[in-house]
Amino acid sequence: MDIYLALIALIGGLVLLEIGAERFTDSIGGLARRLDASEGVVGLLTAGGEWEELVVVLLALAGGHPALAAGNVIGSCFANLTGSMPLGLLGKRPLMLDRSARIYAVVMLATTVLAAAFLADGSVEPLGGGVLVGAFVVYIASVLLVINRGWLRPPENKPDGDDEETSVSTLVLMGFLLGGLVVISLGAELVVQGAVHIAHRIGLSEYVIGATVVAVGTTLPDKAISLIGGLRGRGGIVTANATGSNIFLLTLVLGTAALVGGSGLTVTPSVAHVEVPILVVVTALVALLFQRQSLHRGAGIGLLAVYFGYIGYVFAHGG
Repeated sequence: MDIYLALIALIGGLVLLEIGAERFTDSIGGLARRLDASEGVVGLLTAGGEWEELVVVLLALAGGHPALAAGNVIGSCFANLTGSMPLGLLGKRPLMLDRSARIYAVVMLATTVLAAAFLADGSVEPLGGGVLVGAFVVYIASVLLVINRGWLRPPENKPDGDDEETSVSTLVLMGFLLGGLVVISLGAELVVQGAVHIAHRIGLSEYVIGATVVAVGTTLPDKAISLIGGLRGRGGIVTANATGSNIFLLTLVLGTAALVGGSGLTVTPSVAHVEVPILVVVTALVALLFQRQSLHRGAGIGLLAVYFGYIGYVFAHGG
């Protein structure tokens, strides 16, 4: 593949990811109102569903690029917490947090600690992958139970709905979600193929490309969701986008990668002993921030600084 074609594939894939994810998440508000549930809870199943990341990882493994797969998972987790979610805090008004944010931030921290424990020796064995996938099933079941029982209802001062969102049927909204997933899948394949070729041509390791270019590219929809959600005062969507995405990545995506790899998923010592522990610390910090009633612009700027520091570290050490 020529370098120019690789760039076209990479850019085209990112565009498709953006379009697909936009359609995939446009119906969050409508579904929340239909279900009389908190946007944060519904967002865990929609904005927090990192299907494009799962497709990218599976395609990377199928193509014999496990380092790209591992880099995408770890890099995307950092990108979600410090590169995407903080964009929702840059508005003029503080971002208000609801009870679902506080609860599922703790769930995210527990999930991160569990995944870190499996990665401590430099690999996730198939058995560990099975445990992580099982944890994902339990997590999804818990969210569905919360919605069904109405335990986390929308706050009294929730933002006004969009007439277009409420004028279509639930079946149509679900169709939008599935259609978005198809477009996301096509975009993910283009991103993987273009990124791998560019990695080889410019001499960067696949882990670096996975943790930076691909991770940033596949989290562009998350960045857009966080920014728009923050500007509109939809704190539930901003927080669910971050917590749900990382729970999804560290259970279903990481677990599936370990299972389909046959012999598990291996990472380098620097990733296992440096980047994963740092991810745990950053996750604990974000979980602590989410226990507050509101978050201000200063917290967002601080987290963005952490992300730029992480990007610099990855380029300096090469994974």
